[in-house]
Amino acid sequence: MRQLSSEELSWRDLKAIVRFLPPDSALTRDMYAETSRWQLDQYLLADMADCLRWLAWSKSDDARHGRNRPEPIPRPGLESGREKVGTAADINQINEFLGWSR
Repeated sequence: MRQLSSEELSWRDLKAIVRFLPPDSALTRDMYAETSRWQLDQYLLADMADCLRWLAWSKSDDARHGRNRPEPIPRPGLESGREKVGTAADINQINEFLGWSR
């Protein structure tokens, strides 16, 4: 086995080893505790669950009235993906806001 103190293993070699450690390694989990908890499969499962919850909601009376939209599953390291829902503005209001004239 190569030793860091010898010329067989340089600091550059160590940097390459650390940089390409697998996401579930102990060092990666320690350095990036919040984001290393979820891997690609967990993100995909959360997306699928969110889609199914939204689909079920979209067929309900609540969806027809635009209320009680399901919250997405929180992902570590990401801010809320909640959509901002508001009211539509009239085209004249938009043109006035942008300073455009017809």
